[in-house]
Amino acid sequence: MARIDIDKPRWDQSTFIGRFKHFAFITDPRTIFSSMAELNAAKLLLEQYRSASEPPGTTEQQLWHAKQLYESSFHPDSGELQNVTGRMSFQVPGGMAITGFMLQFYKTNTAVVFWQWVNQSFNAFVNYTNRNAESELTTGKIAVAYVTATTSAILAALGTKKYLAKVCIYPLLVKLNIFGTPALCCSD
Repeated sequence: MARIDIDKPRWDQSTFIGRFKHFAFITDPRTIFSSMAELNAAKLLLEQYRSASEPPGTTEQQLWHAKQLYESSFHPDSGELQNVTGRMSFQVPGGMAITGFMLQFYKTNTAVVFWQWVNQSFNAFVNYTNRNAESELTTGKIAVAYVTATTSAILAALGTKKYLAKVCIYPLLVKLNIFGTPALCCSD
């Protein structure tokens, strides 16, 4: 087997399909079920491969799987293991669950406020987990961004809910308001 450059993406990043495959590969939700032992073994295998000291018989498939686990679970700048709920691979299942609750519980203002807060908190946690570790980020800046995004989402959700309830003849549109609010606030 010819040595592969494990530090480069598997697919051509100059094409849409290549970029799509790469990001689907590293954000695969199945990786959230990997154990700590599997994640550490993947990290070790990649370190060994980089120094040309991998175990004899290591296959290309094992290397790509190790790369997938590593890139989906460890921070690209710091190399630290990320919290499972903050990983990009958890964004889809976590976001889907929250969206389901937002669709189910939209009738009262209290429910709208609560689920907008949960959604913004989840987004903030994912963004914080995947932040650029090189940039200076103070607690004050994080707090201002979080409070601003959360307040904007809540106000937009309540405002559009109230407006749609008055002018809309289709109750489904009031329920689907939760999809427009994040876009309106540019919070995601």
